[in-house]
Amino acid sequence: MHIKLALGGLLLSSLLYAESVDEALDGFDDTTVSVDVKQKTTKSDDVMDGFDDEELPVKEEESTTSSLGGLTGKLTEQVTFSYSGDKPHDNFTSLKSSLLLDYEHKFENGFKFKANAKAYYDAIYDIRGSDRYSKDELDELRNEVELFDAYIEGSITDSFDMKLGRQVVVWGRSDTIRVTDVLNPLDNRRPGMVDIEDLRLPVSMAKFDYFIGDWRVTPIAILEQRFTKNPPFASAFYPAPFAAPADESYDDVTYALSIGGEFSGWDVNFYGARIHDDAGYFSPTPTPSIKHDKVNMFGTALNVLSGSWLFKTELAHFNGLKYTSTENESFERTDALIGTEYKGIADTLISYDVSLRHINNYDDRLLNEINPLEKDTYQHAFRVSSDFMNASLTANYLISLYGKKLDEGGFQRAWVKYELGEGINTNFGVVDYIGGSTLFDAVKNNDMIFADISYSF
Repeated sequence: MHIKLALGGLLLSSLLYAESVDEALDGFDDTTVSVDVKQKTTKSDDVMDGFDDEELPVKEEESTTSSLGGLTGKLTEQVTFSYSGDKPHDNFTSLKSSLLLDYEHKFENGFKFKANAKAYYDAIYDIRGSDRYSKDELDELRNEVELFDAYIEGSITDSFDMKLGRQVVVWGRSDTIRVTDVLNPLDNRRPGMVDIEDLRLPVSMAKFDYFIGDWRVTPIAILEQRFTKNPPFASAFYPAPFAAPADESYDDVTYALSIGGEFSGWDVNFYGARIHDDAGYFSPTPTPSIKHDKVNMFGTALNVLSGSWLFKTELAHFNGLKYTSTENESFERTDALIGTEYKGIADTLISYDVSLRHINNYDDRLLNEINPLEKDTYQHAFRVSSDFMNASLTANYLISLYGKKLDEGGFQRAWVKYELGEGINTNFGVVDYIGGSTLFDAVKNNDMIFADISYSF
């Protein structure tokens, strides 16, 4: 079985930090990130009702204030079992207890402050014996405390908003394949159990929204340079026999711009960014490290709603990309995605996305990468989600495969979410990794069953 593109990306980045790393690994971890996007509404809100509104202007939901004065939280206990893994990553592979705390406060002037943090402890490492695992894995996966969102936002004028602090900014509409969604890295250390929306890592940004009729202009200054977290050395999803060097750190400011408009039955967005390449490449000088040179990205996304159908497309062009086997040369790459979502069946969503990544000035030396890079890389993603029992039970299925003929590896995941009672929810499922490429052949034995129960307060 395989875990979505996230897995490919994770493994790839861990090993080679090639360009496709992030894409292959999207959807692998169970880190929960709260995404709160506040945007103005337009006349077509009702037209798009029933579809995800990640990049579309949507009404800001009224927040519920808890008895703790704006503090809410969630306690989760999760267990995973690998029925085909290799030692020590076999049998019970995780017994994780986690706590998510979320604080929100609204000021009288309409501004809002929001922050959330997560702490977890995975007892499996102590139960099975920490001497069985590498130091890298213990340091990365046994326990962690991290601040996620931490920002203040509000309206300066009727047509000018600001949002300053750690946050997630989503570009594009695909729930599975990243094409224009380039501003936030991912937590891909434990592939297999969730979608991209729960993997994005917030980054400190200064974001401004200026509204002109049906259009929104959004300049962004990225104040913090973070990169995707990949599986640590000797962990179940790290396939190389040697440890990867550390990422080079950067403290500069990078920039992005989004211009989008929503109209009756359709919306369009244009993107531009000058950012550090998240995948990076290995450089032995001056000291061995993974470098993340700056690249330019220009893209667009178009969505059209027709009855029960939503048609979506994304296009992105990158220049300045560098790879491990051709460090002294830069490359251009064009990524394209088309997809559709169907909601004509009651309480059911069906979607299919397919993408193509084309390296424009291809060099045969790219086949020498740890995970060989082809001139054209195809990815397919098909999912079904359906609600039952008055939406208290949701059944989901996702399969993501690489290759023009769907024969270059991937993963499939089936899971069910059930609401036991007020604030108490369960989630259980299975992940199957599918071989077919160097990357996925290395992790295809990590098939797992997972289950968790959570209490929200």
